[in-house]
Amino acid sequence: MENKEESFEIQVLTRLAVIEAKLDDYKKIEDITYRAYNNTKENIKDINNLKEKVATLEKDVEGIKDQPRQRWFNLLGTILSVVVTAIVTFILVKIGLG
Repeated sequence: MENKEESFEIQVLTRLAVIEAKLDDYKKIEDITYRAYNNTKENIKDINNLKEKVATLEKDVEGIKDQPRQRWFNLLGTILSVVVTAIVTFILVKIGLG
């Protein structure tokens, strides 16, 4: 009978040791999971910041693209104004008002 009790005790202690080892592994896994979760939250913040910066850069690039176009429009407006002024001046001189 004592042999059975000792055998039972050994089995229980062995199983207990296995359970404790598994609990230690679970704690390690829990720690790794917690760190991964925190890294993910930080990555989400970084990604959102990058999205905002990219949107700002896109607006800036569009503004830079529009600058040459706007210069051409200004130049054409100036040329057109000079031509119209020259024509009006010529007509006024021919009529004798100038």
